[in-house]
Amino acid sequence: MTNGNHYWQVEASIYGGAGYAPATRKEYAAIAKSLESEAAALEACAASWDAGALQLQAHRSSAPMCPALSPGNPSIAYAHTSLPYASVGARCTEHAAMCRQFSQDLASTAQLLIRAHSLYSDAELVARRVFSETLQAATQRYPQYALLGLGAVAAGGFLAGWAIDGKPNPVWMSTATYPFQEGVLSGFGAMLGFVRPGQGILSTNEVNKGAGTIAVFSGPLKDLFQGNQLTVQEVHTDAEVVQASSSVAESMENLRRLAEERLGKISLDSGLEYGTIAIQRYKRSDGTNAWLVTIPGTDGQDDSPFGWEQNIELMSAYALRRRKADSARMVAEAMRQAGIKSDEPVALIGHSQGGIAAAAIASDWADQYNIQHVVTAGSPIANHPIPERTWVTSVEIDDELVAALDGAANPAKAHWLTVSGHVTPAPAPTPSTVDADGFCTPGSVSIAGHTPYDAAQVSGEPTGGREISHWLKYHQAAYRNASDLGSPAVQRHEAHFQHVIDGELKETRYYQGRMSRAQASGHGER
Repeated sequence: MTNGNHYWQVEASIYGGAGYAPATRKEYAAIAKSLESEAAALEACAASWDAGALQLQAHRSSAPMCPALSPGNPSIAYAHTSLPYASVGARCTEHAAMCRQFSQDLASTAQLLIRAHSLYSDAELVARRVFSETLQAATQRYPQYALLGLGAVAAGGFLAGWAIDGKPNPVWMSTATYPFQEGVLSGFGAMLGFVRPGQGILSTNEVNKGAGTIAVFSGPLKDLFQGNQLTVQEVHTDAEVVQASSSVAESMENLRRLAEERLGKISLDSGLEYGTIAIQRYKRSDGTNAWLVTIPGTDGQDDSPFGWEQNIELMSAYALRRRKADSARMVAEAMRQAGIKSDEPVALIGHSQGGIAAAAIASDWADQYNIQHVVTAGSPIANHPIPERTWVTSVEIDDELVAALDGAANPAKAHWLTVSGHVTPAPAPTPSTVDADGFCTPGSVSIAGHTPYDAAQVSGEPTGGREISHWLKYHQAAYRNASDLGSPAVQRHEAHFQHVIDGELKETRYYQGRMSRAQASGHGER
């Protein structure tokens, strides 16, 4: 933090995705354990050198009591030389610092190795599942105490955040409660979904069953006020909002540009409004087409298919209800209008509700489209029945709340990779300077850590305090750190995504959806 400006960084952890073979992972785990052991040994050496320095200091303090060193004593006839306590003690302190630095370097290397190769991810997911299932059972049995407990933790986070930021900031409530969110939400989801106590241990889709129950009432109510007639039309702009992409990172940046442009957070003079998605056609070297569909999240406008209620329908455990969600219908209709054929490879990328819609398309339109890769950012899609032929790359932030709304961790499978980010404060970047002779010293972006791979700084302007980590820039930082770690699982998923859209960008088309109460026949009704 500098002058009230806060900078942030994201540390990534990687789950799922096929990395090395189990035997190779065991070898890496043994290396990491050896590094940690050597780090502990060097820390012990540092402690010994520190103890030696303290002992020398104690001897030096007692040296004036030695008669041979007493001034003016005529009975001493021989010369006496004193040990150079100061210089020897300083050398001991230097050796202690060197050993401690080596220890920290080895420990950091071990942690990077563990994170890059997900060495303990399976154990972490098992512990997370047990904890969440325990909370779920407790919430079903004592819902009032679950609310009180969660409220107490949230209140504590609010007060702590007030002390840290110097002003009230409710975002800290989500930061404080994130370890408990999945378990408590799945408990209440089980109650709404009429799941008997104990039965939920065998599954993870309690929230989705609860959403299905709510959607039975919220869907018709939404239709009453907003209407159920969907109109999808192509809109045009000269601005390059969504540009050519050849990687997940570039596609996430395009997603951010489209999402913020339509909400007015940035101005690219495109004229694009809310309820807009982008569909790009890439021509491969063999002459065939590949497609990339970019889907922003909730905009909450009265006549938008990406309103708040549509999230509930998209989260339903039942395919028929998910297919009725306006946002999923809009994406499917735009894909039809764009001319995507059933055998042409398609990649989908979405943020928040856009990611849930992408998961719904991959799950419930699998017979109509060849969805080969889905990328989501901050989307609760753990329980969507996405077929294994579709690769999934999910990027989540642990305290953003939205990603925890599915009440479960994502499947850790070869075709499903999850990058989970943890947000911490970062030091301020160093600005560029120009001296009197005209020599320029470039600025630098720094992170709090022992190595440049410990985290990735969040881009953009500094904040006035902790902010909602659901913004796309946090997911971008998480994915950037995961890529920097050199994870083989991330590399495989990145290569697969690049292969899907490998080709020359031929066109970028934008489609806008609007809801109305006008009754008409055709695909627009549900």
